[in-house]
Amino acid sequence: MGRLFAKFLAGGLAGLLIFVLFEPFAPKNLSDMAAWDRWEAGFVLFLGLAIGLAVGGLDGYTRGGKQHTIRGLALGGLFGAIGCTLGHGIAGAITSSMLNSAVASGNPILLMLPRTLAFTIIGAALGAAIGASSLNVKKLVQGAIGGALGGAVAGAIFDPLSSAIGQFTLAARGQQGGEVGTPGRAVMTIVMGAAIGLFIGLVERWSRSAWLRLSLGRNEGKEWSIDSAQTFIGRSEGAHVPLFGDGNVAPIHASIQRQGPNYVITDGGSPIGTIVNGQRVQSALLMHGAQIQIGSFVLQFLMKNQAAPVAGPEAYRGQAYPMQQPYAAAQPAQPGAYPTSMPGQMPGAMPGMPMQGGPMPGAQTQMMPNPGMPQPGMPQPGMPQPGMPQPGTPTQAFQPAGPQQTVAYGSGMAGMGGYALLAMDGPLLGQRYPVGGPVEIGREGAGIRMPHDANASRRHAAVSPGVGGVSVQDLGSTNGTYLNGQRVSQATAGPGDLIKVGSTTFRVEPA
Repeated sequence: MGRLFAKFLAGGLAGLLIFVLFEPFAPKNLSDMAAWDRWEAGFVLFLGLAIGLAVGGLDGYTRGGKQHTIRGLALGGLFGAIGCTLGHGIAGAITSSMLNSAVASGNPILLMLPRTLAFTIIGAALGAAIGASSLNVKKLVQGAIGGALGGAVAGAIFDPLSSAIGQFTLAARGQQGGEVGTPGRAVMTIVMGAAIGLFIGLVERWSRSAWLRLSLGRNEGKEWSIDSAQTFIGRSEGAHVPLFGDGNVAPIHASIQRQGPNYVITDGGSPIGTIVNGQRVQSALLMHGAQIQIGSFVLQFLMKNQAAPVAGPEAYRGQAYPMQQPYAAAQPAQPGAYPTSMPGQMPGAMPGMPMQGGPMPGAQTQMMPNPGMPQPGMPQPGMPQPGMPQPGTPTQAFQPAGPQQTVAYGSGMAGMGGYALLAMDGPLLGQRYPVGGPVEIGREGAGIRMPHDANASRRHAAVSPGVGGVSVQDLGSTNGTYLNGQRVSQATAGPGDLIKVGSTTFRVEPA
């Protein structure tokens, strides 16, 4: 609601400013129509300029970045002045005869109708101009609808308020007649600016079908509507979703494309990659509630009329995502041996389906953490690994890649117990995390990330498949790890047991 109120306030203040600047120069002679026409033309022009500057500039500022702000101010002011002037001319041509008849009749109800129609036309033109300042057709339509609603509100109250205030003013002066339009014009400019700003914001919110909310990073809670065919995310000033302050974020880090009713995120070749629900992806179908990590920022993808976030990483199981070419230059590994390099790595320890071409006989593929994020007990890239893997530990095999390597997440839990953790509360509520290997839980790391939980340590606990359940180990956390209400340093949790890490409770379930 903060953004809506800001647009309401900005539009109202812009209208008030123009009234204060222009009212002292209003003609004093009611019969000098030529003077009134000149004054009204300038008044309308600068009213559109001011409201366009205020609402368009604010819209650019809330998107983030100097480029959006400057464009919103410049185009909002320019288009606002043009749109308001055109709307005034069209409204005059359409309603002048209606207005003259209503004035002659003396019926206040009949007078409201043409006035409301005129202000609706002016508001629609001004709102469309403000929407056009974003260079987005959808926003132009939203602006026209919001502006029309705001203009209609201003037009509907103009005559009743002007009449009531005018009679009071004449009575206070002790006069029978005279020019008493000043209070009405004051109300009209303020209400018109405020209502147009408010309704443009409301229509944008009502009509959006998907948007991103910043859940971790500077300006948490900020939202961006996904209203373009392709929405770019990165630290570029021109990105639709600009993320500043982290050098690891590429200028154009990722993009979201609308494909019919679906939305697909694609990594833009960034060095650190794009992570969705804890998994590094090249391209992925987004579902309501998906967590997107871009550098140190976490964005939540939201869709209209969705009750609750869908499950987490398992929502992507069985779907294949093309990996970037640099990760495809691996040599085949022999069964039973750890590789010295780990191409195609993704955060999380989820079991995988064989890579394209199939692994060596008897071998089992496994997703490994990001190379830039070492994990305890996990083989590190470029370092020889002494010894053989322990019995029951899945081996890994990598095949030479073609022009584009594809990794598919498996649809089941292979080889290591077949258990998963279901979040029962907190921000991760409803998300389900398969435990196919060692998985670390904490505010940071490549496993189950809980960046919002102040009660969780950076590296809080680790879980791994065990005999009859899941092995739980506390990693020296400040607040401890709890199993069924008891603090533990190391224990085994079976199906139905509850593991509490920070403020979040996980239930162990069969995969």
